[in-house]
Amino acid sequence: MCGIAGIVDLKGAELPRLRPNLAAMSRLIAHRGPDGAGIWQAAGGQAGLAHRRLAIIDLSAEASQPMEGANGTAIAFNGEIYNFPELREELADGWSFRSHSDTECILAGYARWGRDVVGHLRGMFSFALWDEGNRRLFCARDRFGIKPFYYTVLDGVFYFASEAKALVPFLPEIDTDAGALAEYLTFQYTIGEHTLFKGIKQLLPGHALTVE
Repeated sequence: MCGIAGIVDLKGAELPRLRPNLAAMSRLIAHRGPDGAGIWQAAGGQAGLAHRRLAIIDLSAEASQPMEGANGTAIAFNGEIYNFPELREELADGWSFRSHSDTECILAGYARWGRDVVGHLRGMFSFALWDEGNRRLFCARDRFGIKPFYYTVLDGVFYFASEAKALVPFLPEIDTDAGALAEYLTFQYTIGEHTLFKGIKQLLPGHALTVE
């Protein structure tokens, strides 16, 4: 289990408190990754990613996250890609791998296939990938929704995290979503994109989301 979080200004403007806000989000999900923590921000300061690491496949520093690609991309990834050895072999002719992690295979796959990379992934995952060339954030969640992804939009700023509680400090008020609560009391889970927190949504299983 790892933890991811991030912030993007929808107008493309520099965010004045980007790093401290990312650090606060990272602290709220610290229990998800005891083996390391990292913060990355785009050159223009309009986007940033945070990651809490639980090291499993590649324990080296080269596999630390957020991980940057050679083509101006950066990713915060939670999960495991089961077919990454096959992907690594397929993508080796167009990407110079610096680690043995499955995370880097997503960066390499995005460089070749763009957003279609998700169709090549077999595993449990949620990730957010910043594409500097297109000034775009691309997010995706695995088909069964094993790995979580929560988000909200407040005052023209997009926030996301592995847990809803990392988004709560940015809400103007903490209130319950009545419809989601009714679903939870009936089914013991929410069946749609809404969560128990009013204003916070979850990316549905098998779905992708683009912010640009």
